[in-house]
Amino acid sequence: MIKVFLVEDEYAIREGIKKSVDWESDGFELVGEAGDGEVAFPKIMKTKPDILITDIRMPFMDGLELSGLVKKELPNIKIVVLSGFDDFNYAKKAISIGVEEYILKPVSGESLMTELKRIAEDIKVQRQEEEVRTRYIKDREEIRILEQQKFLHDVIGGKLSVQESVNLGKKLEIEITAAFYSAVLMQVFPKSGGTVELDEYSAVKEEIYIKIKDMFSDVGDVYLYEQVGDVLCFLNTLDSPEEMESKIKMGIDNIAGVMKDYPDMKYFISVGKPVERIRDMNISYSDASKKFAERYMYDDSFVFYGDEEDTKGSKEDVIAERNSTADKIDVLDIKSIDVSMISKRTIYNFMKHGTISEIDDLVEEFFASMGKEAVESVMLRQYVLVEALLSAVSLMESIGLSRDDISEKLGELTDPVRYNESVDTAKGYVRRLLTVMLEYRNKLSDQRYSDIIEKAQDYIRENYQNDDMSLQTVSSHVNVSSNHFSAIFRKETGSTFIDYLTNVRMEKAKDMLVTTSMKTSDVGFEVGYRDPHYFSYIFKKTQGMSPKEYRRLKREL
Repeated sequence: MIKVFLVEDEYAIREGIKKSVDWESDGFELVGEAGDGEVAFPKIMKTKPDILITDIRMPFMDGLELSGLVKKELPNIKIVVLSGFDDFNYAKKAISIGVEEYILKPVSGESLMTELKRIAEDIKVQRQEEEVRTRYIKDREEIRILEQQKFLHDVIGGKLSVQESVNLGKKLEIEITAAFYSAVLMQVFPKSGGTVELDEYSAVKEEIYIKIKDMFSDVGDVYLYEQVGDVLCFLNTLDSPEEMESKIKMGIDNIAGVMKDYPDMKYFISVGKPVERIRDMNISYSDASKKFAERYMYDDSFVFYGDEEDTKGSKEDVIAERNSTADKIDVLDIKSIDVSMISKRTIYNFMKHGTISEIDDLVEEFFASMGKEAVESVMLRQYVLVEALLSAVSLMESIGLSRDDISEKLGELTDPVRYNESVDTAKGYVRRLLTVMLEYRNKLSDQRYSDIIEKAQDYIRENYQNDDMSLQTVSSHVNVSSNHFSAIFRKETGSTFIDYLTNVRMEKAKDMLVTTSMKTSDVGFEVGYRDPHYFSYIFKKTQGMSPKEYRRLKREL
């Protein structure tokens, strides 16, 4: 229905207009009426009609003044002015305001309806165009999210100047200007011995992250994005250190509330120190990252606040275990060792989930956690090196490698004892071993990603006709979180998911336009666009011409 509001000061004329038109049968709804502009204006603001019919000469507020006010508040409204005066100056002023039609009285119901129907067609076209634009923006949401993630990544990494940060932030609807900034990192893992299996972890993690993202979506001074590697990064922008501390604590409490629903999952949070300049955001991020590397040393949830720690778990047990086990270690044969002989909690977890950029922080924090006297113990250092080796062996075995293959891949690193001359050589050994393992793990992940992307591309090519195909449906098909899938799809293909899907559909559409005589609307339906207007819009947006123009051009060649 097209909503209409009528303003006429003469009651008889107003009633005549109302009764001379069969509103509903012609697709219109009369949503209100008034005798002058002053009374009409608030009613118009409440009912928000599509068309305003108003007399030009009225007491208190005339039709032109009313039209000006309404047009300012409702720029898309169509206005029809009725006048008993054939006055060029009135008509000229009406046109300058943006009045759709200027009609002289008396006006019959038939002639008025003719004009209303013409205007209604224009409104319907505008609605279709607006719906098309809205759907296009929605379909491109993936790209907007990726752009926001890259922006936040670059801001936090100190890669943008202040001017670039402010300008690009406004473009992406991120208000970056504040007195203080702080980076906060978060990640979730399954608890050891819990009921969450490794193949379920991705789905559970995404469910948790969606809840957390939704929780912060309306918080104007906190922006977050998910880094590759399943780490949530929060950028806090506030006006004082006290407000920053209070807001971050409230956020952590809210996250803890979410995590109560997942007793078999543990979470880690690290808070970077506040800084006063955008360009120093990388300092806050580095501060958070350094402490965050310690998360692999804990069996339960843990929150880091710089030098202060708010813990729900303890690493004292880990250190005690190392001390008690150190005297049991002897020279090991890589092909016969029992990988269950000691706990591989810290280094094994890091090999599974850590990143190469975290290695230095992990090694330093790992050795520092044992204390100066413990680190200087040859026996305990030997324990640490063997723990690292056993972690590597266990992880490689879990992905199907034989002991011979493991020995070959690790080379001289299979003899950890020879690297135990000093604290520095021990640290060097752990760094080298972690680097080798993470590079190997990443290589396998890249191969797995290639398989995932190939599977996704096959699925898209086989199902592109489905109008409801989305990033979520495809990522679910390949069993990867939508955020992670979006990132690896762009990395592997150089294209976003929506651009790839659109390209597949356009290539199919172009072929059908040239080789068949199908209507363009039917072609659009066949390639996944149920709305012919949207198909034409996307085709012209991507190909530079309408489907009909493309067909004519190709057939003329």
